[in-house]
Amino acid sequence: MYSDVYELNYSKIKTYLECPVLYKYKYIEGKREGLVPASSLGVSIHRALEAYHKESNDPSELLSYYDDCWLGAGYSSAGEQMEWYLKGKKMLETYAQAEYERKTTVDSTEREFIFQEGQWTLRGKIDRIDKLPDGSWEVIDYKTGTDVDLSLPVTDSLQMGIYAVGAQRAWNMKKGKATFYFVAFNKQMSAPFEAFDEKKILETFINIGKKIEVADFEPNLEHCAVCPFNNRCEFSSVKPAVQQ
Repeated sequence: MYSDVYELNYSKIKTYLECPVLYKYKYIEGKREGLVPASSLGVSIHRALEAYHKESNDPSELLSYYDDCWLGAGYSSAGEQMEWYLKGKKMLETYAQAEYERKTTVDSTEREFIFQEGQWTLRGKIDRIDKLPDGSWEVIDYKTGTDVDLSLPVTDSLQMGIYAVGAQRAWNMKKGKATFYFVAFNKQMSAPFEAFDEKKILETFINIGKKIEVADFEPNLEHCAVCPFNNRCEFSSVKPAVQQ
């Protein structure tokens, strides 16, 4: 699998910032990361919310979509799978209760934007887009993990920044806000589109794109402990010692 170096998205940029070698493994060599419980649950919840918002207006049906969309991969045992299933169920029960009070209209889910900036194509897929009663827009990204810092402002997020820029550039959504929906905490954090520095965001993307263009894949050993390839990467600082 070879990924077009002139096509950039947040996942690519995030991966490169973590470690250029990790980028090379994933997007140049096509190596796959294995699922773990947290990522598997995230897939299940995202699929369930996408299906629910596309097909239903009844919050009481949300858990049925969860069951239909449940992904059983990534768990070491049936007991571990049930433990994580119940975590997700609790999150979605709370989400469903909040649905009864929602004042916005869900316009679309898993909608992809694409726009050009010079020779670079920038893309992204947004979990959910709502239209507010005043006619403005809200782009929403679900976060299902619990390892998050809720004290950080949304404007510090490169992900939400490119989503805000993408919504304006690709869909002409001039007035709106970008929102993190922390499903595990039933908490939403937002910032208006104009609060994001478009010039800085695009410069960050393109500067990294230029490094990818010239195959600048120097390893960054700071993330080895949590890297999914740490047991098979030649540069890993945490590889298990070879048994004699």
